[in-house]
Amino acid sequence: MRSPGVPKSAYYVALDGLRAIAVMMVFVQHYGNRYFLSRWGWTGVDIFFVLSGFLITGILYDSQHKSHRYRDFYVRRSLRIFPPYYFIWAVVLLLAPLAHWQWSWRWALWPVYLGNYARFLFLHVPGDPYRFEQLTFGAPVSSWFGYPFHLYIGHFWSLCVEEQFYLVWPVVVYQVRRRETLIKVCLAVIILSPVIRGILSVALSPQFLRMELFYRSLPTRLDALLIGGLIALCLRGPEETVVRRLRRPLLLVSTVLFVALYFISTKVLSLPLEGAASNWIGVFGFTVIDVFAAALILECIHPGSALGAALSWKPLRALGMISYGFYIYHDQLHDFYSALAQRISPRHAYSMTLLIAFTATLLIATISYRLLERPLLKLKDRFAGQVHTAPEA
Repeated sequence: MRSPGVPKSAYYVALDGLRAIAVMMVFVQHYGNRYFLSRWGWTGVDIFFVLSGFLITGILYDSQHKSHRYRDFYVRRSLRIFPPYYFIWAVVLLLAPLAHWQWSWRWALWPVYLGNYARFLFLHVPGDPYRFEQLTFGAPVSSWFGYPFHLYIGHFWSLCVEEQFYLVWPVVVYQVRRRETLIKVCLAVIILSPVIRGILSVALSPQFLRMELFYRSLPTRLDALLIGGLIALCLRGPEETVVRRLRRPLLLVSTVLFVALYFISTKVLSLPLEGAASNWIGVFGFTVIDVFAAALILECIHPGSALGAALSWKPLRALGMISYGFYIYHDQLHDFYSALAQRISPRHAYSMTLLIAFTATLLIATISYRLLERPLLKLKDRFAGQVHTAPEA
């Protein structure tokens, strides 16, 4: 019997609003991290990870008995994620004669979704290790700005993590199949992840940790994705009632735990706070943040939820629907937006940069969605064997 209040639609409307909040958190962190709260914008990526684990696990579990489950899943995923991503790389190649990119074969890691490891694989190569996350224009373009001008691609790292997850998790779900066993797999990974990160924090060099290895690597972020997967599986069985009742206690407990972790680490132990690169955040904090994100998702999809109603606000939903493109396009022209803001209003360059970047990204993402993404998304109906349905109890 279907759970009371769960819509027949395969679509959780409020999750579009949650996507919008998450992508705005990342945007504000990249463009406005001069303020304390904005420096935590990187946690928006954790919301995306937990949300992806939740939705993808639901899709996989619901379709595990379909005859063309692998084909349908990967075709539908490809139609969703490839067009904007490879459109960017097509533009990069087309601009090569004019841009005079300063690149090497190492940038090829990004088109094959391995770029999240670029900064770590070439630490032995002299020079700035972050240079593999930005394409530098040659002299003709850079001279116009008066300084080296970059096309930023480093934020693609999270897309790489998710794509790697899509290669691994379907095999596990389709081979294991049994829901109870999959729940045990999720729980084992969630429990072991902080332990493994703790061991690695001692075994690895400080340079790896400072460069956010824990944050950007699939093996060390699996708990985020599988916390989402865990709640998707629980909502499809007798655990649903308990999980739904726990959503608010989990919100409260995870908040209190993280605040306590923050004060003990920074005020009592005087440990440094370096965002996602902070050692204590990397070991324990990620899991606590991800549990909070999972509880947030449960609250969003709960029938009659005030939060769900707020996140179903049309402007938020509209941004959420194009959030994938917004994320892809938002940081690439950072240098251009900053330079333009400086020329328009030197006294208010900071706020002007935010305004220009947001407006331009919104426009580009909207055009991309309407002309590139949406037409291809319609092809997904031909592979409708894998539709995310509301969970059955």
